[in-house]
Amino acid sequence: MCIKTVLPLAAVLILPLPAQALTMADPLTAWANASAMDRMALATRFGKSFVSLNEGFTSGFFLKCIDDISIYGGAKDAKIEDAMRECVASKQRLKATPDDDE
Repeated sequence: MCIKTVLPLAAVLILPLPAQALTMADPLTAWANASAMDRMALATRFGKSFVSLNEGFTSGFFLKCIDDISIYGGAKDAKIEDAMRECVASKQRLKATPDDDE
């Protein structure tokens, strides 16, 4: 083989492939292994989608909540969508409970 053919081929095989953005259908292991920017981008989308339900549904809330869920060993088979739903449900449950002060 000619060196002009081998070098470009070697470069293509060695260079990292561009990362794909996280989606809701990805497993929580993908969330844990993704870059902070990718996690923040998805958490921001969740925040923009749900902030009308509750002003506490910020990107920071989803980022922390999904991070917390992703560290549990039994949750590794779950999808990011499942964790997001659990975050929303838990916040709504807390909102629905009456205050003890009254």
